[in-house]
Amino acid sequence: MKHKTSISIIGKTDMGRVRTNNEDAFVAQKLWDENTYLAIAIDGVGGYEGGEIAADIARRTIPEFLLASSNGERVELLKQAVTAANNAIFDAREADPEHGQMSCVLTAAIIDIAQREISMAHVGDSRLYSFHHGELKKLSHDHSLIGYREEIGDLTEEEAMHHPQRNVIGRDVGSQKHKANDDDFIEAQVFPLMPNTTLLFCSDGLTDMITSAIITSVLNQEMKLEEKAEALIKAALDAGGKDNVTVVLFEYKSNEPDTKSEEKVKDEKPMNTVKEKQIVEDQSSQKLTKRTWLKTLLLVIVGLLVGFGIAYYWQNGIVEKSKAEFEVKEKGYKGTISSLKSQINQPQNQNPISLDSIEIEKEDTY
Repeated sequence: MKHKTSISIIGKTDMGRVRTNNEDAFVAQKLWDENTYLAIAIDGVGGYEGGEIAADIARRTIPEFLLASSNGERVELLKQAVTAANNAIFDAREADPEHGQMSCVLTAAIIDIAQREISMAHVGDSRLYSFHHGELKKLSHDHSLIGYREEIGDLTEEEAMHHPQRNVIGRDVGSQKHKANDDDFIEAQVFPLMPNTTLLFCSDGLTDMITSAIITSVLNQEMKLEEKAEALIKAALDAGGKDNVTVVLFEYKSNEPDTKSEEKVKDEKPMNTVKEKQIVEDQSSQKLTKRTWLKTLLLVIVGLLVGFGIAYYWQNGIVEKSKAEFEVKEKGYKGTISSLKSQINQPQNQNPISLDSIEIEKEDTY
């Protein structure tokens, strides 16, 4: 049976109600052929003009790099392209002190229809969502403390939206030189592409203004993809439009079954967190096993030492068969086993020492 498919992609950006320039940018285009698409939402950082320059460098550099390098794993190529953009922005900062603080955040993906895969590279607090069967799922993770607190449930969505530190980010593109596989730089992930899915790439100018419930209601409507993009931006503007707003929508419609894809994407949000949890559990299990063996070994050693100690005391007359336990208290002596022994063995013409009148501090001879 031949499957019928329909693919659409659209990008839109708006300056907003407050800003006097637009530091956002986007990419929404075919890539190497009819089956590969590139979508990027970019949010410039660094003040007037600086962020705009950084965003534009990323907008130009990433597609140029990918068009010149089609061989290899999609996600690895995308990481290299983002790294190329990062280093180009950094070089531009160094060359122009006036814009020495500029950088950007971005969320990019190569969408491969033939392979049914979404290869994502993400840095910062722009976002990627998947909308499938009426459900909106956030696939990217905000690289910020507030975003993290929202993801773990420490803050509600609305509390995070209005938090004074919501725009303080832990990662960006351009503030320092990087290699593609540097730690704490690019969040990379591959997701299955399910039929009848809409992907939303956006800057925080959208998600700081409207909730996921509003986004879901817009994407649920029967309208053209371009109209949905316009409706999302309008909703952000109507809510105050305090920042630049950028939206990229990719829609993949098909009559093919998506059972296998459903199984693959189960518990997808957040996929990275699930993997991290599994790693932590594995490490905890290994640590627990090591601790158990150490405890067992220590108990065996202590038991042997105690046994040797008791045998030693018996052989030297310290433990007497007639006594059920050591009762040595009060009356004039406090010392170690060695000093006690020397006094017990003193010449007979001296006053003998009775064990019943001695308080002993045992010397650790193990």
